Formats: sequence, C-alpha cells, structure tokens
Amino acid sequence: MAIGLDPKQIVSLEELLLSQVVQTEALTRLLIENGVFTKEQFMEKVKAVNQEMQMQQGRKGSKDIPEEKAQ
Repeated sequence: MAIGLDPKQIVSLEELLLSQVVQTEALTRLLIENGVFTKEQFMEKVKAVNQEMQMQQGRKGSKDIPEEKAQ
C-alpha cells in the first residue's frame, strides 16, 4: 500500500535544481578556499567534463550506426 505524500514537503523542480546549484557552489568555494584545487583547475575540469558529456550525447544519437561509418 502506497504512503501518501505531505503536500508541504513536495518541492518544484526549480526549487530542487536551485538547491543543488547552491550546494555545489558552496562545496566548490570551500574546496578552493581550503587549497584542494585552484579556480583555474576547477574551470579546466568543468570544460573537460562538459566536452566529454557532449561527446557522449552525440554518440547516443548515432547508436545504430556502425563505428567506422559514424567517423
């Protein structure tokens, strides 16, 4: 039997996303402030991960194309 949700505890997608952004920003700032990595290193990693994810997205669109023809 399913348990009903309290409407007061339900948040919108926008609220959830904003919460994640704030938490990520706070964590990133703490790590930079404590010398775990520099802002430049962080930005380089963000760019690299973004490129990797974009490449993976592109591969999903050509899933049924053999690898040698996709290139």
